[in-house]
Amino acid sequence: MTGAYLRIKRDGKMDNVEVEHLTDKERKKLLENDPRLLQWLDVVCHKLVETEKFIEGLKADGIIEWGMK
Repeated sequence: MTGAYLRIKRDGKMDNVEVEHLTDKERKKLLENDPRLLQWLDVVCHKLVETEKFIEGLKADGIIEWGMK
């Protein structure tokens, strides 16, 4: 979804995995002391804002119902 990938070793081989699909443990290992942490957070936050606006548009158009009633 974000298009922000990190390389991680899984099952003995290196793979490119989107940051939101890393496990909590993998994210902590990769980003805990990484000065790029705020850059990764910015990427994820911007994507969340895009998604929220898209969902709000679907709600406004009556295409979906979302949230608590």
